[in-house]
Amino acid sequence: MSEKKLNQQLEKQPVEAKILGASEYSITPDQLSKAANIVINTLQEAGYEAFVVGGCVRDLIVGKRPKDFDVSTDASPEQVCGLFKMARTVGRRFRIAHVKIDREIIEVATFRAAADKDTRVGQMVESTEGMLTRDNVYGTRAEDALRRDFTVNALYYDPVSSLLLDDVGGLDDIEAKFLRSIGPVEQRFREDPVRMLRVIRFSAKLGFEMEPEAMSMIEELGGMLNNVPPARMFDEVLKLFHGGAALATFVLLRKYALFKYLFPFTDHCLDDDEPGLPEKAMANTDKRVNEGKPVIPAFLFACMLWEPVRDDAEKIITSGASANQAWKIAIDDTLRDQCQYVAIPKRLAETIVDIWDLQMRLARRQPVEIKSLMGQRRFRAAYDFLLLRSELSEVDRDIVDWWTEIQEQDAEQQLEMVQTLKQEREEDSDYPDDNIGNRVDGPDRNTSGNTSNNSARQNKNKSRGRGRGRRNTPNSGQANGQRGGQGQQPKGAGQSRRRKRPSGGGPKTASDSNGQHRDGRARVPGKRFGGGRNRKTSDTSSASS
Repeated sequence: MSEKKLNQQLEKQPVEAKILGASEYSITPDQLSKAANIVINTLQEAGYEAFVVGGCVRDLIVGKRPKDFDVSTDASPEQVCGLFKMARTVGRRFRIAHVKIDREIIEVATFRAAADKDTRVGQMVESTEGMLTRDNVYGTRAEDALRRDFTVNALYYDPVSSLLLDDVGGLDDIEAKFLRSIGPVEQRFREDPVRMLRVIRFSAKLGFEMEPEAMSMIEELGGMLNNVPPARMFDEVLKLFHGGAALATFVLLRKYALFKYLFPFTDHCLDDDEPGLPEKAMANTDKRVNEGKPVIPAFLFACMLWEPVRDDAEKIITSGASANQAWKIAIDDTLRDQCQYVAIPKRLAETIVDIWDLQMRLARRQPVEIKSLMGQRRFRAAYDFLLLRSELSEVDRDIVDWWTEIQEQDAEQQLEMVQTLKQEREEDSDYPDDNIGNRVDGPDRNTSGNTSNNSARQNKNKSRGRGRGRRNTPNSGQANGQRGGQGQQPKGAGQSRRRKRPSGGGPKTASDSNGQHRDGRARVPGKRFGGGRNRKTSDTSSASS
């Protein structure tokens, strides 16, 4: 975009509302889901206004297939629920209705409005940092458009009348591939910090240029993401990395220092000089999404958290714990701590653990387990995970090739391969039986089938000064229902890795002005330690009470 055109886009002059025929942008009702059409028709037949709104309209205009459809209306959540049998109100910050049609859930939101001082009481609540903790002030459609985050997301489509409504110049910005905030950038980010993540997502997914003012604010206000509930962050993470542009999104998150607020322990392990497992996983996910193949969140989370788990397990083993015990403690600790930043539903955590557990069993290749392993529900995901690890020389390539070959054989040939493997094991007297498949005949072997330069990686992690910690949240030891907290750790295993932050510290930093962490560890420039951040602040807790 030329400098002249960019300056024109940045002008904050009022935009005349446009009402256009949707056919001009090749948008038709049959591009909407059946459920979205039913919801809109039902609301309009009952005398309410109803439109498809937001990102789905934007995607239709740029020729992309929306993943879901959101509806906006002047009906209250209670009135919406009165029109549908399968409907319920959800949310506290902004109450909406979820309407279930067949297997699809349509999010129906009531038009919002800017509130004056009188209507703000009890309906709109802000924290001292400007974050909206309640926002239940209803208004008109035109007012609702001005309350949205970006102009490209403030478009309304009525499939009944085939009209497209634009109050803020969103159509012009889509044509110019420009992402512009509605209203003051800092205010919008403070009201809802998740909008900073959306800036990154839209830029990576749609190739839009971002407002310079917005990008300067992101690095300044990124710490406000600590105040967003972990459950909401989980939803945003899926949108970030399952949209077909995961790798580009990852690069931008790192560039603008937002990734550390999503996966702080993974961020400590990343190497700027060479791609690791997260980058490999992102590229793999993009390929599958763009080919129309299914992806599961558990695989992405397993790749993201693998290195923190592995590093912790190695440290516990060096303290004298058995390999099995060390891996269990490391897995429980990592999942529990991660849940303080991005929630991991229990069903998802179980799948992640299955993928990790199968790594050990796949690397071990015990002949008596081969058949049962291939029948495991998560075998394919675990195999794909093993394949990515082999590309980083974490696993012997011959192990991966063996598993690749056996999947291509018929039952008789598979049996022959297992018999051959059994004979090789009987002849190999040095092959250990340590329950996790480690060859212990040399110092290069770690606990997950790795024959690469393990000692070099350990030294690299030491040089980074990686530390682990957790936020001071209520019941943090029981997050996500994970068992095996510190109270269940064996004596001398892992306790020194977890240090509670002394009371009285602020929520945004884990270090003192003298350049050291409060637990005495030296700070490493450019690295953010996981400890010393509070999930809840006094502002948000008072607003919720």
